[in-house]
Amino acid sequence: MFAGLIRTLLSIVGVWFIWRWLDRVVGRGSSSRFSQTSSSSSTHRGPQASQSPKRPDDSKEGEYVDFEELND
Repeated sequence: MFAGLIRTLLSIVGVWFIWRWLDRVVGRGSSSRFSQTSSSSSTHRGPQASQSPKRPDDSKEGEYVDFEELND
């Protein structure tokens, strides 16, 4: 029983370390490719790159409700 618990815990820790390693390997490659494409595309845009972002559409939000505390 105790050996099964140790084996399960070691398996979980091993999978966690493998997952972290794979995330670093895959994440590092995609982030470097993304940064290269974003930096090269932003230099070709010219004056459009300095525009401010659009405001989000607030029409889908609900009304603001102010709750008051009741004294018993």
